[in-house]
Amino acid sequence: MSEIAITMQEHAARRKALMQAVPSNSLILIPSATEVLRNGADNVQEFRQNSDFLYLTGFNEPEAVLVLAPGREQGEVILFNRTRNPDAEVWTGKRAGQAGACDVFGMDQAFAID
Repeated sequence: MSEIAITMQEHAARRKALMQAVPSNSLILIPSATEVLRNGADNVQEFRQNSDFLYLTGFNEPEAVLVLAPGREQGEVILFNRTRNPDAEVWTGKRAGQAGACDVFGMDQAFAID
C-alpha cells in the first residue's frame, strides 16, 4: 500500500473518531492557517498549517475550511479550498483544487472557497 493511501486512511480515521465524539446533528468547522505577509510587502512568511486542520486532513494549503457534518447523506467530510490556478501555481506551487481534495486527501466533496 502506498504511503499516501496509509496517510489518507489515518486522517479519515481521525475525522471519524472526532465525528463520533460529538452530539448528533453537530457541525464541525476547522479553518486552515492563513498566509502572513512579511514586512507588508508582496512576500509571505513560510507557511505553517494549523495543527488541528493538518491532523485531520493532511492538507497543507492556506485558505481552506474543513466541514465535518456527521450523518449528512451527500457526504460527511467537505473541504472548501482554493481552485487550481496555473498562473499562480508557477509562483506559489501546485494546488490540489477540488478534484485533488477528493482524490488525494479523501474528502467526500470539495468546493471553491471563494
